[in-house]
Amino acid sequence: MKFDVATFNSLCLMTFLCSGIVTAALSRILARVAAFRLWSASFFMMSAAAACFGLHSVWPSTLLLIATATLALQARILVWTGTRVLFGESASLRKGFAVTALFCALFSLAHALKAPPVYRAALLTLFFLPCRALTLYEVCRRRRPDLGPARMLVAIASVIASLNAAVPLTLVLLHRGNASLLLGNPQTTSAVYAVVFAGDLLLVIGLIVLALQHLIAEQGMLANLDKGAAQRPNPLNPALRSDPPRESRELPDLPDLADLHERSVPMQRAS
Repeated sequence: MKFDVATFNSLCLMTFLCSGIVTAALSRILARVAAFRLWSASFFMMSAAAACFGLHSVWPSTLLLIATATLALQARILVWTGTRVLFGESASLRKGFAVTALFCALFSLAHALKAPPVYRAALLTLFFLPCRALTLYEVCRRRRPDLGPARMLVAIASVIASLNAAVPLTLVLLHRGNASLLLGNPQTTSAVYAVVFAGDLLLVIGLIVLALQHLIAEQGMLANLDKGAAQRPNPLNPALRSDPPRESRELPDLPDLADLHERSVPMQRAS
């Protein structure tokens, strides 16, 4: 089997497509984990980006390169958004779409004006590097020992993805811009694409394991709270409430109203 760029692109397409199906199924089973829905959309976008790049080798068109870069950027933003949602943080999808629209406009303008490759590579680094680094930041700032293995996987994958974001600009500066994924149409085998595929595969596995470990940890915490509440005596429960003293329950005998009236009549006559 020849591992060229087309082979790696096909592997990425199948990997992200299967990952999107798996996360979509998990989002139906575990409806309370909203991150699965965002990650599912992200993985389907990544598979669409791989399909656009595969079509570019058959039908060379700048529109396919623009679509590849735009879909890949939006997918990375959704990965970061899903990671924030997993840990209970707020995230705005409108801002993510706005950033993607801005990138699409600038990247399209660079292709329309036939800008030098260094400008297009700088745009890729400027937009891709922050969203990949933010995913790394969201995972690493969670100091929870129960998320250790999954957090390590996502952290390693995010580091690889962050380094990959600077690859197009680095290749252009080394006068090898045609070897970049989003700047040209490479036809030779490159170790860069093996690293990209490995980083994406680690990211998919790490995100799924991270969500499952986070859910298990939350269920364990809730179970411990329920167990502690069950062992603590509840004063509102009649079975656990202690009986009050007998003296406090017995009221003193009150005098009869008729006896009080009979005693008051002789006193009035005597007066």
